[in-house]
Amino acid sequence: MPSIESRACGLDWQAFVYMNVFLACSSFSCALPTIEPYLEKLGALPLWAYAVAIYSVGQFLASPIWGYLCSIYRSENTLYASLLIGIVGGLLYATARTGVEILIARLLIGLYTGSQEACHRTIVVRCTTDNERTVAQAGVSTATVLGFLFGPALAGIFFFKPLGPVYFLGVPLRLDTFTGPGWLIVVFCFISSFFVTIGLTQEQTKGLPQCVDPANDAKKTSQGYEALPAAEEARYGALEREDAKAKGVVRDLEKEICTSRMPIRVSGIIICGLVLFVNALGFSAYETITTPLVKNDFGWDLLYADLLFVAAGIVCILVFFIIRLTSASVEDRYLLLCGVLFSTAGYGLMLEFFDNRMNLIRFLIGFAAVNAAMELNRSVTMSLASKILPPASRHHGLLQGLLISCVACARIIGPMYAVWVWNATDRDKFSQGHWVFVGLFLCFFITTIAYAASFDYLRSYRDLYNQWLQSKGQLVSEKMKT
Repeated sequence: MPSIESRACGLDWQAFVYMNVFLACSSFSCALPTIEPYLEKLGALPLWAYAVAIYSVGQFLASPIWGYLCSIYRSENTLYASLLIGIVGGLLYATARTGVEILIARLLIGLYTGSQEACHRTIVVRCTTDNERTVAQAGVSTATVLGFLFGPALAGIFFFKPLGPVYFLGVPLRLDTFTGPGWLIVVFCFISSFFVTIGLTQEQTKGLPQCVDPANDAKKTSQGYEALPAAEEARYGALEREDAKAKGVVRDLEKEICTSRMPIRVSGIIICGLVLFVNALGFSAYETITTPLVKNDFGWDLLYADLLFVAAGIVCILVFFIIRLTSASVEDRYLLLCGVLFSTAGYGLMLEFFDNRMNLIRFLIGFAAVNAAMELNRSVTMSLASKILPPASRHHGLLQGLLISCVACARIIGPMYAVWVWNATDRDKFSQGHWVFVGLFLCFFITTIAYAASFDYLRSYRDLYNQWLQSKGQLVSEKMKT
């Protein structure tokens, strides 16, 4: 049976990837509205904050491990192992009798979600060219956001009223608002396993080799690799001549190309991780305080707060289409620069230095800018970091996992920061939300400076490699003239 990578480059493979990521992220959010009353019913309400945070701990731990495993083993095996963890976590959540069981279940669900996203982002890196990757990663990010937004709605639709007990093999199963998310996660895992089995079709993965080795040409061609045009020209352009001296020069160049290793710009990858961390930190922080903020400052009720997050999801979808239109003509590093600047400006607009109060119009504009930048930053960063690594590197899965871990770590710190600042400040002159946004504005301002200082280190490996080959080609021409 061919591996996922050999099947996953057909016309519809991205739809299966997006659907699996959507289901995995829905597994996180579908339980959020009912965790607090569920724990209260079990007499474990003090564990509420831990039950929410431990999910991100599981995601933080699983992402680099599964990303690495996906790089060295068949992706089917890693995905099936991840889905098995999700099934166990969902069953434990639905049948929990104590608060500790809820904690363990949430940890397993975090492991499941983090490993699913890491594996699917690794598949995206393997199955796309540099020009296609940004759009594909944007699709994964959009599926992630939509999963977080629509998870509670899915749980509410199916388990609005108690449906149990339902008997399965003579065993009574309790289906209600509290246990419903657990059963829904189990169903999601089985649907995802079906997609893994039947989805992800035909055609061989295409990629670019790190160097062109004549002894491996036939093998690389059979694996779907295409030689770099610059390397083809450097090797065969001179070989068409019958000059023995030219042949010797080209052989020396071949040896140098295949034994040399372009330095990997680690600083560029670190900057990508920083942008991703700060981006997720800001998102999780303002997500935490938005509902109490609009209730206190604007007198909104819960319905309007929910509609605000629905509008945020629509903004993310619009940004996905913008990325789809612009990614082919604009470099990732310029797109990411726009995202960082939009984030800084958005948090700046939500400050109260202008009139000492939270202005509704400025808040809505800043909220829209931050949400648009959040989608843009996450999508482009995941793509840009993968392009900094050599195409033939076996560490793409590990890198994707580490980047997802940065997001998970930020999602642990962000709510804690927001709640601490909210409770530690008063409303004598500025609102509590103002001081939260001050910290986020400073974080993005510093990140913008660091990003601008490292801008040259964010060029893709392919661009640097082609530039290096051109310089070697000029060296060959000079040697042939002499």
